[in-house]
Amino acid sequence: MEMQPVREDSFFLSSSTNQRFYVQSILPEKNKTKGIVVIIPGMAEHAGRYRDFACFLTKNGFGVYACDHPGQGQTAGSPDRTGFIEGHRGWQIMLENVRALYTFIRKNRPEIPVFVFGHSMGSILARHFTALYPVYIQGLVLSGSFMMGALPLTLALTLIRLKILFEGSKKKSRCFNKLFYWNFNRHFKARPTLFEWISSSRKEVDQYVSDPFCGFEYSNGFYRHLLKGIAATKRAEHLLTYRKSLPVLIMSGKEDPVGRFGKDAVKLHKKYFDQNFQNLSLKIFSGRHELLHEQNKEAVYDYLLEWFEDSLGVK
Repeated sequence: MEMQPVREDSFFLSSSTNQRFYVQSILPEKNKTKGIVVIIPGMAEHAGRYRDFACFLTKNGFGVYACDHPGQGQTAGSPDRTGFIEGHRGWQIMLENVRALYTFIRKNRPEIPVFVFGHSMGSILARHFTALYPVYIQGLVLSGSFMMGALPLTLALTLIRLKILFEGSKKKSRCFNKLFYWNFNRHFKARPTLFEWISSSRKEVDQYVSDPFCGFEYSNGFYRHLLKGIAATKRAEHLLTYRKSLPVLIMSGKEDPVGRFGKDAVKLHKKYFDQNFQNLSLKIFSGRHELLHEQNKEAVYDYLLEWFEDSLGVK
C-alpha cells in the first residue's frame, strides 16, 4: 500500500470551562481522509508520545488529533508546572476539553467519521465522555483501562481527603507518588527505574524516564480529581444508553499490572456485553501497560489499523 505524506500542526483550544489546552494534529497531506482518531493520553505523559503511532495511521489514511490534559505536556507549559489542576472541577475540565476537541473536529470536518482512543486514565475519560454526551462517534478504543471497586475507591478518596486536610491540595507528596508507581513496579524483578511496568522495551522505558514531561509527581488535588472522576464514570456507566451498534475495542497487556494483567479488560468487556453492545472486541496482547510502546508495537499498530478500517462501515 502506498504511504501518504502527512501534515503536522499544533494549536490551543478553549473549552466551555474557559481552560486553554494544547492539541497536536497529524493529517494526510493530499489524499482523502478515511477517518479521524482522537487520542486521549493517560497520566504523566503527553500527546507527543503518540506521534509515531499517529504518523503510522496518517500514512494509512487516518487523521489524528491528540490533546494534553491540564497539568500535563504543553498545556502545563513547563516541567515545573506539571501535576497540578486548578480549582475544584479538575475532572470536569478534562472532560470538557475532550468535548471541545470533538466539537472542533466535527465543525471543521463534519463528513469524516471520528474514533476515540483513550489510554489508561484517558480510557476512563473516553468512557465517561461516550456515556455522558449524545455524540456520534464511529468507534471507541479503550487501551490499558482498569476497574476500581467501591471499597478501594472509597478508601482512596478518604486517604486523599485526609492528605488535603493536613497538607493542602497543591502539595505534591513524593512518598505517595512513589508508592503509587511502586505498586505497579513491584511485579517485575529487574527494577532499575520506577517505570518498568510501562513497557518491556528498555529503550522505551529509558525514553520515558528521560522525558521531563513524563513520570512526574502529582498533587493531592489531582488525585482527588482522578478518584472523583472514576466514581462519576462508574455512575454514568451504570446504564449506558449509547447506541448498541457502536464498535468498541478493549485492549490490554497480558503483563499490565494497572489492568490486573488483563483481568480488568475482561471484566470491562463483560460490562459492555451485559448491556447488549453488538460490536465488541477484546484483545489481550503480550506486553505491559503501554502497548503502543512495546517491543511488538508494530503488531499492535497493524491490529488497530485493521480494526479502524473494519469499523468504518458500521452504522
